[in-house]
Order: sequence, then structure tokens, then C-alpha cells
Amino acid sequence: MKRDTLLISLLSLIDDTDKSVRDTVRRKLTDLGEDAVEEMERLAPQLSDKIDTNFLNCFIDELRLDHTLRRLKNYLSNPDPLLMDGLLLVTEAIRPEIDKVKYISMVQDIADDMLSEISDNRTAVENLEIFNYIFYKRIGFRHVDESVTKRENAIITDVLDSKMGNIFTIPLCYFILARYTGLPIYPVIKGRTFTPAFLGSRDDVLFYINIFKDGLIFSGKEGEAEENRPRVGLDRALVSIYADHLNYLFKADGDEVLLKVMEKVLECFGNERYIN
Repeated sequence: MKRDTLLISLLSLIDDTDKSVRDTVRRKLTDLGEDAVEEMERLAPQLSDKIDTNFLNCFIDELRLDHTLRRLKNYLSNPDPLLMDGLLLVTEAIRPEIDKVKYISMVQDIADDMLSEISDNRTAVENLEIFNYIFYKRIGFRHVDESVTKRENAIITDVLDSKMGNIFTIPLCYFILARYTGLPIYPVIKGRTFTPAFLGSRDDVLFYINIFKDGLIFSGKEGEAEENRPRVGLDRALVSIYADHLNYLFKADGDEVLLKVMEKVLECFGNERYIN
């Protein structure tokens, strides 16, 4: 009850005319931690006669986003962050209600299916053929929406549900499952484009993969000058690409609310960008 009283007392001051009071209140509410956001939502009806409901809901949403962005910054400070965690964090910024456990379990189940057939005794090509068969044929991931106009093909959780994605999210699903199965498939970045590649034991490219042609294998350019060789991208680069492509989609849609959210998300990545 003491905590409820404290929260109600602080929330009743979020529209105070004094900016210093508002700033202090926001800082104190933030310091109470992320769990306090759900408690605020529960207590919100008790403040309906004191504060405009829409204003209060927007304030609580902003606090929730602040916590999500803080976790994203912590994630990006990790030298070797997990791809799935980053993609879910970006998605959580626009859909706070997502069930992260559901999607992690979904991916793990698909990966377990793949791992039952992938083997260290097989060649890289043989293991990739198994991976591709399960990814495209058995599970049914497929590429749609080349112009990147549909949200259901752009938000990674929706794509995991439907197995239908755009030119960014199908590769992301491919990379996610590569991580879970342990196959060394990474984006090789050159300029502002990237190509999936299967790496050898010394991080050298064994071959490239055309994800849009059912995982077709092809070789890179021979004798490429050292200074022109592409670099292998970290998973944070893929998370940045995912965020950038959502920003593009919401801008094209004219969705000012989600566009502002994505601009805050992209600020976490600094100036490094991988797509136009």
C-alpha cells in the first residue's frame, strides 16, 4: 500500500505547472524501475478525476519506452549481443505487449528440428541444404512485399507467426535460425548492402547465399583487392538494419507516433548505418 500511495502521489504531479517539479517526478518514477510501469497502469483509474486520462496514458507509455531504450543501450554495449534479443527489444519499443517467451520458444522449436538432422559429420554445403529445406519447404518461410509497405511483413514477430516477410525480415529470420543452430552464417557488408555468407573456421567466406532463391549457393569475386574486401557484420548491424527499415516503413505510412519512437530507437545506434 505504501508503494501505491507513493505512485499516486507522484503521478498526481506529472502535469504540474512547474517544470522542475515535473522533471523531479519523472526521475523518481523512472528510478522506481520498470516493474512500476505496470503498477501505474493499474492505479491510473484512481487518478481519472485529477489528470486527463489520455495525458496520463501517454506519460506511462513514455516511461515504458524509456526503460526499453535503456535496455537497448545496455544490449548494444555488449561486445557480442544475441541477435534475437536485439530484434525483440526493437519490436518491444513499438509493441510493448509482445510475448517474448513465445517467440524465443518458437524459434528454439524450429532450430531443434534442424539440429536433429544437421551434423558435424556433414559438409558445410550438406548442412546448409538441410537448413534450407526445413526453412523454405517444411516451415514455409517465404518472401513477399518487395516494396516494404506492409507492417505484417515488416515486424519480426508477425513474420515469425505468418512465415511471410519482406526483403529485410526473411533474411533476419534466416540469420536468427542460423544462430540457434550454430551455423556460421553472417551478413557480409560492403558499402550499404549486405550479403549472407557461410564462414569458415578463420571467418573466411566459404560461399555466399541467395536467401531469395531458396538459399542458393554462389561464390564471391576472386582476387578482390584487400582494401575493397567486404567486412563481416556483427549482429548489432542486423538489429540496426531492422530498426532502420521500420523507420522507413512508418515514415512512408505517415505514422508520426511510431516514427518518433523509431527515431529514439535509432539514436541508440549512433551514426553507424547500414542501409540507405
